[in-house]
Amino acid sequence: MATEKLSTSSPSTPEPDEAPFVGTRPSWLAGVPRWVLLAVVSAVTFGLSALSIVQNNPDFGDALPLLAGALLAALALFGMRRYPVVVLLAVTVAHVLVSMSFALFPALYALGAYGRRGWHVWSVATLAVLVEVGWSIGEFRPDLDVLVTGVVIRALILLFPVVVGRYMAGRRARLVHWVERAERAERERALIAERTRSEERARIAREMHDSVAHQVSLVVVHAGALEMVAKADPEKAASAAATIQQVGRGALDELRQMIGVLRANPGDETPEPPQPKLKDLEALVSASREAGLDVELALTGDRRDLSDQVERAAYRVVQEALTNVHKHAGGARATVALDYGPKQLAVSIRNGRPAAGFQRSLPSGGQGLIGLAERVQLAGGEISSGQLPDGGFEVSATLPAQPRDLS
Repeated sequence: MATEKLSTSSPSTPEPDEAPFVGTRPSWLAGVPRWVLLAVVSAVTFGLSALSIVQNNPDFGDALPLLAGALLAALALFGMRRYPVVVLLAVTVAHVLVSMSFALFPALYALGAYGRRGWHVWSVATLAVLVEVGWSIGEFRPDLDVLVTGVVIRALILLFPVVVGRYMAGRRARLVHWVERAERAERERALIAERTRSEERARIAREMHDSVAHQVSLVVVHAGALEMVAKADPEKAASAAATIQQVGRGALDELRQMIGVLRANPGDETPEPPQPKLKDLEALVSASREAGLDVELALTGDRRDLSDQVERAAYRVVQEALTNVHKHAGGARATVALDYGPKQLAVSIRNGRPAAGFQRSLPSGGQGLIGLAERVQLAGGEISSGQLPDGGFEVSATLPAQPRDLS
């Protein structure tokens, strides 16, 4: 059976330097449009900037240009997700002109959180920090110690949002990676479950075909014989009716067992129904003989118990071959031969050409030999079939003959 190949390779965790931005927000923010969040950040930034400007510039005429610059810097934050580098450079220029604008901090965070490459992020962040610190050096007193301390503190304050942004980018990338792994694992579990179901369906189909179909075929054969002798020979008619009843009960038992397997719970520890083995061949051949088939069973070699899978496969080969003789070669003589070799079990079923005037009345699905080939291959053997020179047919199989492990 062809099965879909599963991908088991796991991609490496994406690095923040190379991970594209994938939005991952808390559940309570999941329904909020992004432009609303950006508008809130922009409004809060402008509000803080405006408050600082008005407090430090009581004259409205002096404060108006500064408020305009702070507003432009705040509006530029709408693009900080898609264009963090451009926004940071624009905000840096605005911050140089309007020192009381707070837009520089969210712009630095956006650079760290949404920047594509690490070296790009840190180089642009360093440039922005140098420009801002260099422009504000005049605020410090000429004392060298105070100057160095002030510059270092200012630089650390400005770089802190970048560090936080890089941390959030890494966290987001790891979250996306684990979500993808979970989704891939779920897909693989679904594929494995579907493959298991397909294999189980195929197994049940083989069992239905090999066991129930054989017994139903015998019922049809006996029913045909019953029709022919019903008036001429009541004794034979009664015997055929009894055989039909017996075979029909066997088919019902098989169906009940399979339906029980289908209805069983996954955790049910009820043992599976007993499977046919080679010791049941005599009964199988006898049932075919009673159905009117001239069949002989020949056993050679050291007969012994083999593995359950091998015995079941060999039994089904004989069963399917005899069913085909009933269907396609009515009135022919058949021979079932089993040879227990040291390493192999050889199974051969031969039949002659059908009797003159035989007309096939049993339907054929054409799947019997295909199912047998699958079963024999699963047991580690080989099977072949074909026409014989005299017009008959032969099915032969070889299976490993290691004794069953009783431990």
